[in-house]
Amino acid sequence: MSQLCSVLCVSYNHAKFAAAGLQSIYEQTYRDIEIIVLDDGSPDNSVEVIEAALAQSPFPTKFIKQENSGNVPANFNKALAAASGEFVTMVALDDILMPDCIANAIEVLSQDHSIVFAANTGHFSIDENGKRISEELHLPRPENHPKTAQDLIELEFNSLGSFYIQGQVFRRDALLAVEGFDDTMTGDDIILRTRLFQHMARHPELKFALGNNVVLLYRKHGDNLHRNTLRQVKTIVQWKEKYFPDRAYPDLFYKWIEGLVKQSIQQDRPDDVRLASDLSPQVAQFIEDHKKTWKYRRRVTKRKIKKLFGV
Repeated sequence: MSQLCSVLCVSYNHAKFAAAGLQSIYEQTYRDIEIIVLDDGSPDNSVEVIEAALAQSPFPTKFIKQENSGNVPANFNKALAAASGEFVTMVALDDILMPDCIANAIEVLSQDHSIVFAANTGHFSIDENGKRISEELHLPRPENHPKTAQDLIELEFNSLGSFYIQGQVFRRDALLAVEGFDDTMTGDDIILRTRLFQHMARHPELKFALGNNVVLLYRKHGDNLHRNTLRQVKTIVQWKEKYFPDRAYPDLFYKWIEGLVKQSIQQDRPDDVRLASDLSPQVAQFIEDHKKTWKYRRRVTKRKIKKLFGV
């Protein structure tokens, strides 16, 4: 019986990395695969690189080319709509999948049809040239493994994230049941996971499997969305207000806000602080209170001295 896995790849300005990302799919030990690639109007030569790489694919492929939308959730939804596999995994084409990640997950999923997804916690960080720049990392750490869907929700809320969705394998019907990503919101991974976890909490017969294998090489480079702190803060505000409206923001969120303020001082980007304050009264109040602290004043003073001496 065919157990097709659709690999959804979304790319923007990944010309330097796309061929390696696709090659990591071609080298999967699991061989019942289709590849759907969506390029979101990249201004570099991503389309040419992707077309050349797809010409070498051992698997069926679909290539969606479109004008730039900047809407990552909508782009993944469009790729999901084009998928026909029983299973789905996702990867951005600047990252690398480990060879056994799909095979190991589908082996688990095949044993119990009530398992909605098989995920693993491990990854390495790599630089622009593919060199490892971290030891083996785990999100979440093994000692913090959730046991139930509610545990997953609590992990997601308190840690502002649980695990990377790249390289994890989901049942397509489960993603369709939650209508995939929410393309009206800024965020993507955290929104999809939360929708899925809350769906599972409402249906306790649904299960998940979480292991500790390394499934991904996560590439850190100048265009990573995780480097856009204001976007991250906006994502969390929208996510919390929609899915956890009655809860206070977790402590970690305010550390993110402090980090955004620090970054705005160091990079002379005061508009980032203003835009963050406009997102939420709680954010605005925290920023106003933070501006009264010695830590904030010291940072502003240090920046003024550096600018005075042209540093």
